[in-house]
Amino acid sequence: MKNTKIKTAAALLLSGSLLLASSASAFSDVQGQDAKITESLQQKGIIQGISKDKFVPRGKLTGAQGVYMILNALGLQNKNDIKPFKNDHGKNPWYTSAQKAAEEHGIKLPDNFKWNSEISKEQFAYILDQAISATGNYPMIKMYIEVKDADKGNVLYSGSIQRLLLMKITELDDQGKFYPTATMTRIEAARIVYNAAEYVEKYKENEENAQQNVSFTIEKVNDQINKVVLTRYEQPHPGYGIRVAKVEFTKENKAIVYYELLSPEAGKFYPQVITDSKTETYVSSNYTVEIAQQK
Repeated sequence: MKNTKIKTAAALLLSGSLLLASSASAFSDVQGQDAKITESLQQKGIIQGISKDKFVPRGKLTGAQGVYMILNALGLQNKNDIKPFKNDHGKNPWYTSAQKAAEEHGIKLPDNFKWNSEISKEQFAYILDQAISATGNYPMIKMYIEVKDADKGNVLYSGSIQRLLLMKITELDDQGKFYPTATMTRIEAARIVYNAAEYVEKYKENEENAQQNVSFTIEKVNDQINKVVLTRYEQPHPGYGIRVAKVEFTKENKAIVYYELLSPEAGKFYPQVITDSKTETYVSSNYTVEIAQQK
């Protein structure tokens, strides 16, 4: 009976080993860049070792662990709970919160997905691709990357693999293979969710900076009319536009030009070239001009 209890406890520890970490520490079985990745994810409560100093990087990942990692890394919590996922110490499985969050964010699970069984690389890619899309719309280079073993996997997941490759969130091996049906390992999953979180964070940071990078000039048309030109500087591609939302005239003879920043259209491809986007409007020369972002 004692041995049975020990084995049961060990199994539970392994199945739930991606629950919240207590304190940050280095894993003795992970080196180099992987050590930095796992430590960063552990500090954020995204991963945990199966023991105090062992991560077991080549260990197989289950569906529950994969979904938990993806959603937690991208901040896709339950909409009614801003805190990280918690273990339900009751009748419900430990991954119940992650399961509900996936449903709330419209993430569809792959065919033949099982929470307590191993998850393949293409299944993981399919879930991660949807999770990234749930955080916002992202521009994509119009390009196809040849995957040598694409015929080995499910064509339904090939688009997700392509998008992750184009975003440089994952990569092929030296032979140009992805191994779509291979089981995802713990370290492979850690690398990919780390890259995904970095990608999303960097994109949002660029978006915030872009909102501050707008100015205007005034060009005289004639003695009565001026042309106001607004410029949104140094955007990564033409998908980031700007338009005049409205012009408000005040009693103090001010013309406040409200502008709106335009984001790339979902699913549309843009040339990756630094672009200054412009828009213009006309106001009476009797008014001084100010600009403000439309809220």
